Amino acid sequence: MRRLTRSELASRVGPRPPSDAFWRRAIDRGAAALAVGADAVGGGGEGETDEPAGPLDTGDIVDVGDHAFVVVGADRTESGGRIYRIELVADRDEG
Repeated sequence: MRRLTRSELASRVGPRPPSDAFWRRAIDRGAAALAVGADAVGGGGEGETDEPAGPLDTGDIVDVGDHAFVVVGADRTESGGRIYRIELVADRDEG
């Protein structure tokens, strides 16, 4: 498990990182899907499923301002990229 800042994630996903609008919608909805192209995934060729390659792994946390998202899953795309499912982590003060 890694903990990344928004800017660290942006440097890992290539030339088109998630925009401010993406993060605002993700915060409002409490979840999102983040698509990453094959060029950002690197390694992890066919048959290598034990250790997913890419900028994120399930369980990683991405800090976005006062909010944090956890990666809850990743699906491989036909072109070799990944779609990461992320969910907003509830504030400790809530509940």
